Amino acid sequence: RAVKIQFNDIDVCFSSLSINGQTLYDGNSNGGGGTDEESCIGTSNLFDAGPNSTWTRVITLTTISEGAASQAAQTLVLNITNLPVGAQYRVYKTTANGSDFFGNPQDLLMGINTITVGAVSFDRAVKIQFNDIDVCFSSLSINGQTLYDGNSNGGGGTDEESCIGTSNLFDAGPNSTWTRVITLTTISEGAASQAAQTLVLNITNLPVGAQYRVYKTTANGSDFFGNPQDLLMGINTITVGAVSFDRAVKIQFNDIDVCFSSLSVNGIQLGLEDLGFSNLKIFPNPAKDVIFVEGAQNIISIKVYSILGSLEKEVFNTNQVDISDLYPGIHFLKLDNGSHMISKQIIKK
Repeated sequence: RAVKIQFNDIDVCFSSLSINGQTLYDGNSNGGGGTDEESCIGTSNLFDAGPNSTWTRVITLTTISEGAASQAAQTLVLNITNLPVGAQYRVYKTTANGSDFFGNPQDLLMGINTITVGAVSFDRAVKIQFNDIDVCFSSLSINGQTLYDGNSNGGGGTDEESCIGTSNLFDAGPNSTWTRVITLTTISEGAASQAAQTLVLNITNLPVGAQYRVYKTTANGSDFFGNPQDLLMGINTITVGAVSFDRAVKIQFNDIDVCFSSLSVNGIQLGLEDLGFSNLKIFPNPAKDVIFVEGAQNIISIKVYSILGSLEKEVFNTNQVDISDLYPGIHFLKLDNGSHMISKQIIKK
């Protein structure tokens, strides 16, 4: 016989799924954004009622009464686990003369969304408005402070983590102080390297004195090293602003024992090595023509994204993907085998 279960609502969300005892999906162990708990914009007490029937919910990042603190850049990081079709946000802020300003609507994305409103020289209010109450999320932070983490009911911990010293997302650093580094973009990526570059790291273990610094190349090709900055427990959003020339951008770290539960580069969430793909091999990397995958059974799809998050390639039911027509530089490969998903950084020669 055939047996199927039918559902009448596409907005039902889940953290795990099994059939006859076989786990097909477990958000705690797949690197794909699932968690033990999630909250939704329509029910979370972090959000207030919006101004009208279109923009139905709103979250406040700062108010005029906060004075100088309101002038700083304001950042909301939201890890979305359920994304209704057409879900968008827009920025509301007050101007120097006290008037209201509403930004253009922007599409929300599945996974980590980093919304930053730049610094100004006057006291102001900043809010983010949403048009759909059924957007759900597993974590939320404002200006680096974690306000909700579904993995620990607000405590900041998670079931799985990786550490900078052992993760293959990081390379050896330039010296004994700055021991590990992650590349966000390279000169060979051309115009894409000119865009703002953002690393989001949800830190779960923070040694005393752990810091990062930004490395980037300048317009004349020289090296620039930013001042050391303290890392924070919870979500750290590190953004390097846009420029008008091709450049390289890397983030350097001084402690290999910094551990994290999630990491994204320019909105692309990269998977942890030990989450369901312990024997995974992606080779050659760097590659000129074809990338091969070993250690993953029953591959459903392989997708390749640009560093700006646009889908460039998608293949089905195969363990290889031809990247010969892509531009040289960093790309992201996302693998789905039905029970696990993972993303990895690849380099096209």
